[in-house]
Amino acid sequence: MKFKCIRVLLIEDCYDSVELLREQLMDAYSNGFEFEHADRLSNGLKILDRGETDVVLLDITLPDSHGLETFTKVYTQFPDVPILVMTNLDDETFAVKAVQEGAQDYLVKGRVDSSLLVRSIRYAIERHRTLKELKKAQLRMQHLAHHDKLTNLPNRQLFLDILGKSVARADREGKMVAVLFLDLDGFKRVNDDFGHMVGDLLLQSVAERLKNCMRESDMVARVGGDEFVIIVDSIHSVKDVTKVSEKIVKEISGTFLLEGKELFVTASIGISLYPHDSLDIETLVKNADFAMYIAKRQGKNNYHYYLSELNRKDNNLMKS
Repeated sequence: MKFKCIRVLLIEDCYDSVELLREQLMDAYSNGFEFEHADRLSNGLKILDRGETDVVLLDITLPDSHGLETFTKVYTQFPDVPILVMTNLDDETFAVKAVQEGAQDYLVKGRVDSSLLVRSIRYAIERHRTLKELKKAQLRMQHLAHHDKLTNLPNRQLFLDILGKSVARADREGKMVAVLFLDLDGFKRVNDDFGHMVGDLLLQSVAERLKNCMRESDMVARVGGDEFVIIVDSIHSVKDVTKVSEKIVKEISGTFLLEGKELFVTASIGISLYPHDSLDIETLVKNADFAMYIAKRQGKNNYHYYLSELNRKDNNLMKS
């Protein structure tokens, strides 16, 4: 079996140290390492920029950089490359600080033999890889906690968080924010006639069409079943919201071709506006939900703005 060589970059201005480390690596495992050297931090950064280095041995006292700042410059620009700090200082406090900042290990020159050097390099690479995988797993968990598993859209929790930020920005800029509450008309029939798998494919397709209708500054979320909520951010006029709503209604009413079947659904949309309809984000969503119900009562496949008098007049409809 052919093993991949570890590409080591030593950034060190003392040539005696360079030759010693080179010999130690070659003695320990002559075919296991590819060794490259830079005598300045600036030269080392150029080599790292090629993206071919597996691990860095870094002297923190160089002609063009000194102290922990040397490590920071490398780590900031190349966080995906493990770094072992090397120094003449046997300073435990400094060593702990370097590791806390992100160094994989701290080696004191003159106290490193071949075995320790190789072991430290391999450990640094493995530990760095493990930490990267752990970070990826944490990011995946965070994503799952805030996104709908089926459509990968933001869920209700993330939606409310972003809505809160949107209304705060609207206050600063003197603009409006619209909340659109969308429910599919005829979705139950799709599930009943074609099964839940096709129903799920339909929801995914609807999610894509909704995203294509919106600007990058807007947001689409799924809050359950066939219900979606949309933030139309930083708007100047109600006319802007009307155009978006008309575009969505038209887009959703188009044919969906799924699993060789032509499916037809429509959308009913309720709209509430900040700050006109409420200053509370939960109430904004409830008002949009109520307006959506009125849109359904008026024939579906359309949109309706929330009006406070409707709430008083038709409150009993929600119970019928």
